[in-house]
Amino acid sequence: MNKTEKFFTALMFIAAFSAPAVSEEKNAPPPPPAHEGMPGMGNMGGGMGMMGGMSDEQMDAHLRQMQEKMLRDYDFMHQIRDSKDEKEQARLKDEWLQAMKQHRKTAPMPQQLKMHGMPEKAPDK
Repeated sequence: MNKTEKFFTALMFIAAFSAPAVSEEKNAPPPPPAHEGMPGMGNMGGGMGMMGGMSDEQMDAHLRQMQEKMLRDYDFMHQIRDSKDEKEQARLKDEWLQAMKQHRKTAPMPQQLKMHGMPEKAPDK
């Protein structure tokens, strides 16, 4: 093989392996837009700042409600875990399910779920 053939062979080899890289760059999705100006996004880009423009009092009330629900849930979990009777466990699970359904009916939907198209309230069954 002479020098010209070697040169063209090397050139074709490089072109064959660089073509996919070049095409990937063209098909790469654009970077996501900045979340500037979106309510509730804050500087963190996702709910770590003031949630939806809540005041400090509203935030405190919201967090207290979340805390109460978590404590109620933990109480149910521990009662179910500690119960030795299967019927008692089933009753506690049903009671907890009813409490979750009631919370779902009364609690406001988080802004992030609204933005992703989740329906406001699930249909009652």
